[in-house]
Amino acid sequence: MPRLLSILAATAFLAGCEAVSGFNTYKQWEVAATDPDLGLVQLSYSYGRFESPQVDERAGTGIARERCTDWGFREAVRKSEDRQCTSGNEQSCTKWVVTREYQCLKEPAK
Repeated sequence: MPRLLSILAATAFLAGCEAVSGFNTYKQWEVAATDPDLGLVQLSYSYGRFESPQVDERAGTGIARERCTDWGFREAVRKSEDRQCTSGNEQSCTKWVVTREYQCLKEPAK
């Protein structure tokens, strides 16, 4: 009986380790850079090696749209997205930063 309990405890521990290795985390977009003259807004978030980041796509678009309308543009559209390792290398990265760029539409708000 003690041996069975040890095996069950070890199995539970390993299962817990496996669950931690890819846990979902909610990330919020933050303004990383802006250029009102070019109508560009860059948003970013960072995450660690064992995280599976979840982001609100509509929130990102909303932040960019708000910044663009503050500058007199009517809308923001997603232009590009980049993911860079900021700690380690591509094979064993411990921290990633995702940056998304939005372009303000050239037609000013009326």
